[in-house]
Amino acid sequence: MPTLQLARRAAAMAGLAALAALAQPSAARADAWPDKPIRMLVGYPPGGGTDTVARVLAQQLGKQLKQPVVVENRAGASGTIATQQVVRSEPDGYTVLFATASPLTGAPLTVKGLAYDPMNDLIPVSRIGGGPFILVAHPAFPPNTLPELVAYARAHPGEVNYASPGVMTANYFFSEQLNMDAGIKTVHVPYKGSAALLNDVMAGQVQYTLDTPGTTLPLIKSGKLKALAIFSDKRLDRAPDIPTAKEGEFPNMVGGSWYGLLLPKGTPPDIVDALYKATKVALSGEEVRHAMEERDVIIEGSTPEQFRTYLHAEFRRWQGVTQKLGIQPQ
Repeated sequence: MPTLQLARRAAAMAGLAALAALAQPSAARADAWPDKPIRMLVGYPPGGGTDTVARVLAQQLGKQLKQPVVVENRAGASGTIATQQVVRSEPDGYTVLFATASPLTGAPLTVKGLAYDPMNDLIPVSRIGGGPFILVAHPAFPPNTLPELVAYARAHPGEVNYASPGVMTANYFFSEQLNMDAGIKTVHVPYKGSAALLNDVMAGQVQYTLDTPGTTLPLIKSGKLKALAIFSDKRLDRAPDIPTAKEGEFPNMVGGSWYGLLLPKGTPPDIVDALYKATKVALSGEEVRHAMEERDVIIEGSTPEQFRTYLHAEFRRWQGVTQKLGIQPQ
């Protein structure tokens, strides 16, 4: 073999060896993961619905991964503070985000100068699950069904108001989607949290809102609120008397809150896969299924690719709403 060819071959082999050497530490880290506790960041206060579901999952994930999964609450700005912290963390699999829709699909459309891009700065692991919204109102509010609400709003333009936890939340986007689909205009009253919001609806200061079954069903059963519709494909087993929005001729009104698990960009694929597999097993366990059923959370357990597809679809959906409403990030 000519000397020049030998030299080129030797150089190529040396390059491959160098690449293999660079890859070995990452592979070794992925194989050894996890060898210490994992932090699961939650962007909401302790004791709330998101925090409760996160802790149920964290406990079972810890059993699967043979390492503690410690929930850390980084409340504020509808989950964007926790999300930003995860984005900036080391992509080694030891900092995980337990997120809702607000910081991932709502904030990019409503917050000016957001310090992260959720579609590119995070790696989806799994959509854990979610629950449909129930449209609830003060018991004295005249409408008793969704079609009656639409008719009432048309007869009283600008006089009907609804509450939400803010413009970056799914509660707000679904409410405005309903307005557009029904051809009505109701007045948005934003709140900083669900507790104060629900208190004002129960007091009659705000006429209706959207919230999850876990939050609303006890208030409905006690007579403090009444349900007009549920945003799901079928009626809820625990509340079969609540009609779906589809039954009220609003087929687009399906959905609600959801939870997802994500890692910072750059996390090795082996770690992403290992966390997804552990999550899938954890979600299939009796303890998690029972805890989720108690909170009316429907388990999804999607693959990373399925979750990525869902995120992009949700972003495009709400992007269309903000464009029609003329909402600009602030």
